[in-house]
Amino acid sequence: MGELVIGRPALQVSAAVSLPLDLVSVMSLLYRAVPGSGLDPWLVKTRRALPPHFQADLDLLHGFSGRLLYYMEEPIMRFEPLREDRLDASFDDLIAFLDGMSAETYRELAVRAIDRVHSDLGTGLIAPSDDSETRWRRYIEPALTTAEADEVLGLLFNAESLKARTVDLIRGVWESGYREEYAARQDELRGAERAARAAATRGFGMAFAELTGNRLPATLATSLNDVVSATFCPSAHLGTYVSYVIYPPHVVIFFGTLHALGTPTGDLDAEENGQPVVGAGSMTSDDLLESLRALGDANRLRILDLLRGGELYAQEIVGRLGIAQSAVSRHLSQLERTGLIRVEPRRGMKYYAVDHERLEALATAIRDHAR
Repeated sequence: MGELVIGRPALQVSAAVSLPLDLVSVMSLLYRAVPGSGLDPWLVKTRRALPPHFQADLDLLHGFSGRLLYYMEEPIMRFEPLREDRLDASFDDLIAFLDGMSAETYRELAVRAIDRVHSDLGTGLIAPSDDSETRWRRYIEPALTTAEADEVLGLLFNAESLKARTVDLIRGVWESGYREEYAARQDELRGAERAARAAATRGFGMAFAELTGNRLPATLATSLNDVVSATFCPSAHLGTYVSYVIYPPHVVIFFGTLHALGTPTGDLDAEENGQPVVGAGSMTSDDLLESLRALGDANRLRILDLLRGGELYAQEIVGRLGIAQSAVSRHLSQLERTGLIRVEPRRGMKYYAVDHERLEALATAIRDHAR
């Protein structure tokens, strides 16, 4: 008789169009959608059109819970969008739920998000049990990307402000164009959902490859040990990228509708509102400005100098620069968002390298202006 082991439920694979889940995906894409990012032109245009305070909150609220942007998915997943009676939830349903949560709950969600970062990093740090600013600063710094420690401390010590800014940002993105865009994309999203349901019958691995055109990332494959359901959600703006939310007992995988529907993606290279959408080899004035801002710091220039000798993983860069890991993470994030460096996860580490084509495009744009 074989060894007795504890059984696990079979992974349930499904597909859904969910406004709350699409919203959290769109916000994460808007966060990354600076000129030169290579993302869908609608995202770049929409981010640029947001009022300045929403752009600032987009960077702040996505910028203190690691590269996987844990915090902004926390209130959405607390809503339980995959619950059967909430699969067709409206924005009003979502915002009423978010308004009804206490300010202290938002603080708990922020702490949970930072705890998840520490779990990923294996630091062993947990949230302080007192109000010591020194201990809280030490706790949050490894999770910072585009947020400053003082801003995050202000939110954690003022839960009412954290709640208000979180809910206002979600409402602001909805009212600043996303509402109309989501409605206009319904046929496309529903068509991709039908394709995903058909693919789901062939199992998770086959569905993932078919819907995304990519191999399964190691992080996502490992997470399947901790979840019981995997839901494929179509995104009209993800393009050829893949993103996911790992939130046991669920994992949500976002996939681009164009690939799932067999639509060529070349349309993304067309002109959008008279402004050419750029690839790695060309630059608009906005691209040039964002890239020059990214280079306007001595440490970011030192990072580029380090990477000219070849790719390095994050801890090597920290060691050679001799500054705090949280500061290095912020510098790397800004360089990556403008396309000047690229990152490749391998064997549990992130390797960074200069994108020479993008850097040459920057040099060409500067030379053109000099002429």
